[in-house]
Amino acid sequence: MSQSFERAKLRLDNIKTIQPLLSALRTMSMGAWQMANRKIAYLREYEDHLDRILFTILPDAIDSPKREPQTSDGPPSIADSIILVIGSERGLCGKFNVVLADKTLKFIEQSDFPSYQIWVMGSRLMREFERMGVQISWRQVLPASGLTAYKQTYQLTQDWLGLFESYAFNQLIILYNQGARGGAHQFSKSILLPFEIKHTTIHSDPSQMLWPPPIVETDPKGIYQQIIQHNIASSFYQILLTSAAAEHSARYHLMQEASENAEEIVEDLVRVINAERKRKITQEMQELAVSAGLLERN
Repeated sequence: MSQSFERAKLRLDNIKTIQPLLSALRTMSMGAWQMANRKIAYLREYEDHLDRILFTILPDAIDSPKREPQTSDGPPSIADSIILVIGSERGLCGKFNVVLADKTLKFIEQSDFPSYQIWVMGSRLMREFERMGVQISWRQVLPASGLTAYKQTYQLTQDWLGLFESYAFNQLIILYNQGARGGAHQFSKSILLPFEIKHTTIHSDPSQMLWPPPIVETDPKGIYQQIIQHNIASSFYQILLTSAAAEHSARYHLMQEASENAEEIVEDLVRVINAERKRKITQEMQELAVSAGLLERN
C-alpha cells in the first residue's frame, strides 16, 4: 500500500481513539455547568430567605454598629485595595485565563489605586500572571473536581471581613469571567467589601409578608450581624459559581467544536482511504488481467 494510505489510516485510528475522550470531557463539562447553575438558583432562594429575616428585624437593628472611618493617619497595613481575580484550576477552556489576566492589568492601569495587592484563585491563572511577571500577594487553589463548598467560602469571607474591620485594607474588588452565549465570557467586576445589601427590598405587597409575624427572642443586632456575614459569604459564593459556570461552558463548547472537527476529519480520511483502496483494487485487477493475457502491458 502507498505511504499516503498508511498515513491516512494512522491518523484515522488516532482520531477515533480521541473521540471518546472528547465526548467524555464534553459530558463532564455540561454536568458541572448545569450543577453550577442549579446552585446559583438555590443560592438566590437562600438569599431571599435572609432578606425576609433581615426585613423583619431591621427596625430593631437599625442602630447596629458599622465600620467607623480609620482615625489613624497611617496607610492600611496590607494595601488600600485588594484585587481578587478568579480563574480556573484546569485547562482546556480556551483563552479563559489569558483574557482575564490581560483585562485585569488594563483595569488596574485605568484605575487610580493609592496601593493595591493582587490575589488569585486558580492555578492556571496563577501561571498566566507569573508568565507575565505579575507579583501575586496571595493565592488559593480551586477544587480540581467539583465546586467550592459554601463552608470554605464562609470561612474565607470571615477572615477577609476580620482584616477589613481591622483596617488592613479599604476595599476588596473581585474580577472574574461571566458566561455569555456560545461559550463566550465577559469580564466582570464586583465589590465585596465594603459590603452593600443590594437585593433586600421592602415587601409592600401584603401577600408577601410573613404571617403570623415571627417572634424574635434573640438580640436583633446579633441576628443582623449574622445575616450580613452570610450575605457576604453568599455573594462571594455566587461569584465563584458564576465563574465556574463560565469556565465549564467555555470547556463544553470547546469540546463540542473539537468533536465536530474530528468528525469532519474522519469523513475526509475515510474518503481518502476508500479512494486509495479502490485505486489499489483497480491496479491489482489490471495486473491480473495483464498476466492472463487479457490486456497488453504498457
